[in-house]
Amino acid sequence: MAKTCEANGDSPTLVHIDRISDLPDSILLHILSLLPFKSTATTTLLSKRWTYLFQQFLMHTDRFDFREVFARAQTRQQFIDTVNRYLQLHNGSKIHNFRLLFDPDIQNQVHADKWLEFAIQRSVEELDFDFCGRTVAFDYHLGSERLKLPDLLYSSDSPLAHLKLGQFHFNPPLAFTGFASLVSLYLRRVNITDDTLESLLMKCPLITDLSLCKCDDLKNIKILGPKLERLLMVNCNAITNIDFLAPNLKSFHFHGEPYMGYSFQEVGALEDVYLYTNGSFELQQHILTTVYVYSTVKVLTFCSGFLTYISSTEEHAPEGLPFKFPHLQELQILVRLPMDEYTLDLFDILFEHTICPCLEKLFIEFSARDYRPIWQSQLDEGEEEEEEEEEEEEEELATCWLDNLKIVKITNFRGTTYEMRFVKVILSKCLSLEQMMIVAAQNFDLEKQMTQVSDSSTATRTAVGELLITPKVSNGARIVVCGDWEADSKTLSHTHANVRQMWL
Repeated sequence: MAKTCEANGDSPTLVHIDRISDLPDSILLHILSLLPFKSTATTTLLSKRWTYLFQQFLMHTDRFDFREVFARAQTRQQFIDTVNRYLQLHNGSKIHNFRLLFDPDIQNQVHADKWLEFAIQRSVEELDFDFCGRTVAFDYHLGSERLKLPDLLYSSDSPLAHLKLGQFHFNPPLAFTGFASLVSLYLRRVNITDDTLESLLMKCPLITDLSLCKCDDLKNIKILGPKLERLLMVNCNAITNIDFLAPNLKSFHFHGEPYMGYSFQEVGALEDVYLYTNGSFELQQHILTTVYVYSTVKVLTFCSGFLTYISSTEEHAPEGLPFKFPHLQELQILVRLPMDEYTLDLFDILFEHTICPCLEKLFIEFSARDYRPIWQSQLDEGEEEEEEEEEEEEEELATCWLDNLKIVKITNFRGTTYEMRFVKVILSKCLSLEQMMIVAAQNFDLEKQMTQVSDSSTATRTAVGELLITPKVSNGARIVVCGDWEADSKTLSHTHANVRQMWL
């Protein structure tokens, strides 16, 4: 803090006064409790008093966070020594949360046991023990070995409410009666059998959030729980069958290979569905048919596979059309096909055979793969005739479900002929459109890739310049064009915008 004073009656000078140090220890300890754990530790660099305060903080704190930020710039052994030193200073009987991210080898089992027992003996409520090694500090060492969990974890009187485990064996003793207070469970690279998972879910009736990531021992599973609301499944690719018995399931996020069999007996509350199936559409067919049957979904993301599925339905089972999503408000389509004539036809079929009367936001993410842009502002005579025919086809497109769209965002835009045609369709069909955001592809130099136009400083503007003269049924529609580096600063984003980043 600075104080103004007079120097010899002349101009004022600033004198720096350390008022923080004048505060009593109790207030400073409270301030430390509000800081991130790593920031709290760095205060020891200030003075001996702050070193003493940090030691006092460690004695009584109810939270420990030894994750990536804490591990930064430490070797594996330094990390182990630091954690052990900090835990030895703690003399409390209760902690609220304990988080640790580490990259050990099987020789570090003794440290894993010690740290887990420390947390469990202090009645920890939120336990995050991820030994999958996703840190920048350690050399990446992720083998097939899983560490064992101490029997103490399975204590019947455990107050655990949130449990996250990574790189462990989950094999409770026969006497295990479940975690009576558990509401969220996240298992990543955990060895757990079908029967163990089913038994665990039955013995933890309060679970509302379940996440399974790369659990390769799962084959034929039952997802059940009277209170289960959110389910995340990522790359559990050995699964061949899933039975869903979750009447209150509201959110289902899936990433991975499609499974062979599915049984959706009770999922009538689904509102939020995210599907990413590595290019296949079998799983999307089952899930989206369920979404269609229950007709409750409000936010939906799917890949190009569903477009293929609708096309197949049109050809082989037209009696199953149209698909109706009466409550859908947000739709995101992850296009993993080249944007060409075939993909445009798939979009046409989608528009024609789906009914979404409440849809207000549409997000299209084109493939990140670098397809050569072929749009040109100057077309030869033959190309002009072809474009006129294409525009006539666009006018005939049945797109009644676009009538209520207010927001459209297109990502990985390169200005190809087919992308331009797609955008023109949207502009010419969306009666209520308020804003369209076009985000250029990452690290893609549009100026070099597109034909140079003398009156345009960049090729992006050249492409958009063509769009600006395209007739729009919504006169008030605003077009925003930006690079991928600018998109984060914009407010326009899908509910699922950061889903994939969360899985990494």
